[in-house]
Amino acid sequence: MTVLLVLVTVLACLGVDWLIRTRRHRVAVGVVGTASPPDRSVRVRVPAGVFFARSHTWVNLFPTGKVLVGVDDFVGRLLERPRVTLLKRAGERVAQGEPILELRSDGHVLTVRSPLDGRVLAPNPELERRPEVMHEALFSDGWAYAVMPGRPGDLKQMLLGEEARAWIGREFARLRDVFAGVPGEMSPALLQDGGPPLGGAMNRMDDAVWRRFEAEFLQV
Repeated sequence: MTVLLVLVTVLACLGVDWLIRTRRHRVAVGVVGTASPPDRSVRVRVPAGVFFARSHTWVNLFPTGKVLVGVDDFVGRLLERPRVTLLKRAGERVAQGEPILELRSDGHVLTVRSPLDGRVLAPNPELERRPEVMHEALFSDGWAYAVMPGRPGDLKQMLLGEEARAWIGREFARLRDVFAGVPGEMSPALLQDGGPPLGGAMNRMDDAVWRRFEAEFLQV
């Protein structure tokens, strides 16, 4: 009987430890705009320790000083299967606000701009070959460029942790305002009754909305 009580106690402790670890992992990853399947609303990943620029790019800093730069999940989740075109090559200089890649889908194009000054160490050709990594492994394989920053102070302008997650929430609100102004019966369906829009929602928008989205959301 004593052995049974000990086993039950150990199993209960292990269960509590698993729940705590799961909760900590969820907080660290940081998901904004979550919804349970089969709902297709946008789920935006905002990991702790990754910088986010207001141009909707992310920057991951390494101890060597180099950074990886990519398109954030807010933009990626609004497009279903974009074609990625990298505009910079290794060794080239890049200025903050300069176009660095294009996302094309259904005849529309979005131009993404650099969040910082620096020198391109390497582009990521895998992103052009397999743009689906933006959905599957954004912060490991979905980067666009490795860059050596020219001005480390550029990182001070970016958002981190809870500040980044709060900003993404406000960006959803701004996006809903844009979608709400689109005429037709399709717009309310994309707004999830006031919640996050459906994944791939931009593919249902006309060119005027794409231009407005780029002007309002992708500028540095």
